[in-house]
Amino acid sequence: MTRRKPAPGGWAAVSDFDGTITLADVGDSLLLHYGCADRETIEKSYSLKVRVEDFMKKAFAGAKLSEAAITQFVRRRVKARPGFRKFVAFCALNRIPFEVASGGVDLYADPFFRKQGVSVKAFFGRARVTPAGIVITYPFLGRLDLSAFKADRVRRHKRAGRRVVFFGDGPNDLKAAALADKVYAAGRLLRLCRELGIAAAPLADFSRAIAFLKKAAPAG
Repeated sequence: MTRRKPAPGGWAAVSDFDGTITLADVGDSLLLHYGCADRETIEKSYSLKVRVEDFMKKAFAGAKLSEAAITQFVRRRVKARPGFRKFVAFCALNRIPFEVASGGVDLYADPFFRKQGVSVKAFFGRARVTPAGIVITYPFLGRLDLSAFKADRVRRHKRAGRRVVFFGDGPNDLKAAALADKVYAAGRLLRLCRELGIAAAPLADFSRAIAFLKKAAPAG
């Protein structure tokens, strides 16, 4: 089936991955499950002063995990937030651009999307397994940090004349949320939005976003 071009104007959707599309942060879960980090270290990584990409590089540098082990972990343990596949299908049908911007890595994102049977435009870190650990790079960031990159993806759609719905759960999603026209937030991001007066609806599943866009977006 030929994918139709996005409708002029209208809406676009940008989403975080770990803890947003998935019910739990996959990177954190892997590090905890295999004893590569403790909960205190992970909690500290959520400070607004810590760059997610720096934490990921350091935390996984000593993680002696194989690609097969990571894939198996994803297949057995990682769950999608309810309604995710329906949301992807809805966006495709209605020519709503949808993309994922994440500090996570392709080693666990790729098997997750295969498991879900979906294909989406996505920005993830590139992870390479070595005898010493996992080497992670973020070529897509250029000179930006992850927080600024997510905000930039929202700006790009707005410059194209679209309004943007944003999904996130962490402090590094805050800048993007502040720019978006509609925000669905979970966890730490939801608390920050409430503290700072940024309008955000709780993200339990993707069904509310589908219902919102059915009313707000032009028919495909």
